[in-house]
Amino acid sequence: MKYYNDFLSDLKTLISYQSVHGEYSKTAPFGEENKKALEYFLSIAKKMGFETINYDNYAGEVVFGNGEELGIIGHLDVVPAGDGWDTDPFTLTEKNGVLFGRGTLDDKAGTLMALYALKELKDSGALINRKFRLFAGCNEESGWKDVEYLKTKTTLPEYGFSPDGNFPLSYAEKGMYELIFSFPRLKNFSSLKGGTVVNAVCAYASCTATKDGIDLQLIKKHGLTLKNGNVIESFGKSAHGSTPNLGKNALVALFNYFLDMGENVKAVCDYITGDKANLSMLTNEQGSVTFSPDLLDEKDNKIIITADCRIPAPFTLQTVTDVLDKLDLNYSATHRHPPMIVEKDGWFVKTLLSAYNKITGENATPISMGGSTFARAFKFGVAFGPSLPNGDNCCHEANEHVSVLDLKKSYEIYKTAIFDLSKANF
Repeated sequence: MKYYNDFLSDLKTLISYQSVHGEYSKTAPFGEENKKALEYFLSIAKKMGFETINYDNYAGEVVFGNGEELGIIGHLDVVPAGDGWDTDPFTLTEKNGVLFGRGTLDDKAGTLMALYALKELKDSGALINRKFRLFAGCNEESGWKDVEYLKTKTTLPEYGFSPDGNFPLSYAEKGMYELIFSFPRLKNFSSLKGGTVVNAVCAYASCTATKDGIDLQLIKKHGLTLKNGNVIESFGKSAHGSTPNLGKNALVALFNYFLDMGENVKAVCDYITGDKANLSMLTNEQGSVTFSPDLLDEKDNKIIITADCRIPAPFTLQTVTDVLDKLDLNYSATHRHPPMIVEKDGWFVKTLLSAYNKITGENATPISMGGSTFARAFKFGVAFGPSLPNGDNCCHEANEHVSVLDLKKSYEIYKTAIFDLSKANF
């Protein structure tokens, strides 16, 4: 990696911005930290000699070249740090050849790698017949209002990739939905609370118990803890909402305890924290339906559980609701993103895959993924790295990290792809 030291310095600064979704203002629609991260990213590009555009701190754009347009889109916002970190999540820390920090995978490093790869193309002086447009968003993790705003200000390229997924290349993404369930409040437990965002497995949940709600033997049996005499805590392990099997959902033990204490939560244990409805058995070439109850709250004397649900095409939301409607559950469904599929054998996918295979020596084929990425901003969009197949998939987890060797390999793939795209024929 030609400019590694400069890259590392810029990544360190980007990681330092706590760019989780913040309070709205006219000059900082997603909070001051997101604004600072975007302004810094655009300042790097300007120093490199690129044309830059700031779309009112919703998103930014870096422009290079002339000709047919190709898009690249990443994001500078991150999910909340959460607990369980061994290092400061907003201080880039290297330990034994591994870089730790919130955004080292999702997605500050990937977005910055794309910028540095464009710099190498620019510095090479090569004749190109493409206009590259690199976008950096600030609201990918909590609403995509940046992309919505972007589309009111400009027309996006038809073809593009997002450095916010997995290698070798994701040609299909599952539909992404929120299912919000409502249940009656409990007899001996109140102030139920759990999770941080809907697209991260719930790693911590708690409640306040009455005297009749405390059974020390059952608390121990379910691996729970008792704090301050009446607060019951459940600790799990976070993971991306699209891969709930990689985490440990704190709601499972908590609701199993409630069930053992005689509370009316069997439906929750069977169908929300459990899979008695066999939703995970709905599977096809693009993968299986995933269902992850990630947020717990108590409002208006009701228990509210919000689940992240990913559905591969050709299944639809109706496929899942047809199952749920048979279970006498009180719920509503919110559309976030429909399923997306791009032609596997087109020139764009082939060019990107060729770059990956050149660097890795593999003969890889396209894959599908459960995550929803900004690739959907383009008519023909794909997710392309930065996570390598054998790397640690720790997005949205504590101790998010990437090895220096993997980062440098990912960068070489991006550089090769961008150089190849600069002269590829449509």
